[in-house]
Amino acid sequence: MRRFAALAVVAFSSLALAACSGSDGATDAPATVAATAPAEASAPAEGGCATSSEAGAVTVTIADFAYEPAEAEASVGDTVSWTNEDAAGHTATLDDGGCDTGTIGGGSSGALVFNAAGTFAYHCTIHPTMTGTITVTE
Repeated sequence: MRRFAALAVVAFSSLALAACSGSDGATDAPATVAATAPAEASAPAEGGCATSSEAGAVTVTIADFAYEPAEAEASVGDTVSWTNEDAAGHTATLDDGGCDTGTIGGGSSGALVFNAAGTFAYHCTIHPTMTGTITVTE
């Protein structure tokens, strides 16, 4: 029985590692994953933002595993949209964990509405080397 359990752990670990790496070693989410956003903006999080299904007044493009622009500006109350042009799924997650778009599949968008002024650093939880900043002013 112990041998079967050990074999099952090794097999599962191998499958999990294989599923997470592409031919270039980068981790990819399925291209069919759509953005997860509620029908309306949710209550503001501690970070001063909330998920939204509205089109953004400010748009950030995700292409070639990078945010463009990497530094964007918005006003309090603005919705910021991230449009994913990559095949791999990405997120826009505030570094403080206050807000997250959820996984944005290729060809999809996700959005956050910012309800407080400040500078908000963010990253992709799937590809942590992807980083950006939103500066929100009154």
